[in-house]
Amino acid sequence: MNLNEIKTHDDIKDLSIDELYKLADDIRSFIIDSLSKTGGHLSSNLGVVELTIALHYVFDSRKDKMIFDVGHQSYTHKILTGRADRFSTLRQYQGLCGFQKRSESGSDPWEAGHSSTSLSAALGFAIARDLDGNKKDYNVIPIVGDAALCSGMSFEALNQIGEEQRKMIIVLNDNEMSISQNVGAISKALTDLRVSKGYTFLKKDLFKSLNQTKLGTKFYNILKNMKDHLKGKVV
Repeated sequence: MNLNEIKTHDDIKDLSIDELYKLADDIRSFIIDSLSKTGGHLSSNLGVVELTIALHYVFDSRKDKMIFDVGHQSYTHKILTGRADRFSTLRQYQGLCGFQKRSESGSDPWEAGHSSTSLSAALGFAIARDLDGNKKDYNVIPIVGDAALCSGMSFEALNQIGEEQRKMIIVLNDNEMSISQNVGAISKALTDLRVSKGYTFLKKDLFKSLNQTKLGTKFYNILKNMKDHLKGKVV
């Protein structure tokens, strides 16, 4: 599939797993080639290609609110919402913005040039949706990185989110990446989780449970292949 042919999330929903892998490879190559000419945020976008494809495969970006924290990692999102043909104008005068931009697309519900705003923005969208009663029904999906999660603004938002108990889907992109090395208790806790016995046992239990049926084995292999593919690409 030519990337310029992708206009909405509908254009990828019928693709097979293998075709989605191919799409991820094409997007990654496209981003590298484009940014070599215009500049832009490279690593942050290469690290969310599969994640963004999965979000668009499941949700409807024209209705659901995908809020990328800072927005500098939204290049794949822009490509999947019909803006690939304008990438030569990225960060140029009157060209594509390096962040989400409401005036560019109805799939960009929020715009920010600073980190840690996605959670509070998402809560605002969720409250607005619920105040409308049955008039509106959409998912609110903030995508926040492990570095942005450590900020005071994120903690304030999480505190209020816990109090409000609104329907939201918070995606933590725990990629161990930021402008500089992550420090502090939250970063340590996430690292401990990744290497904990509980996490290891969970993977073993998942393997044991799913491999009791042919369908379960197939599903487990898909999950494993996706994980291995992503790890290999990052390395």
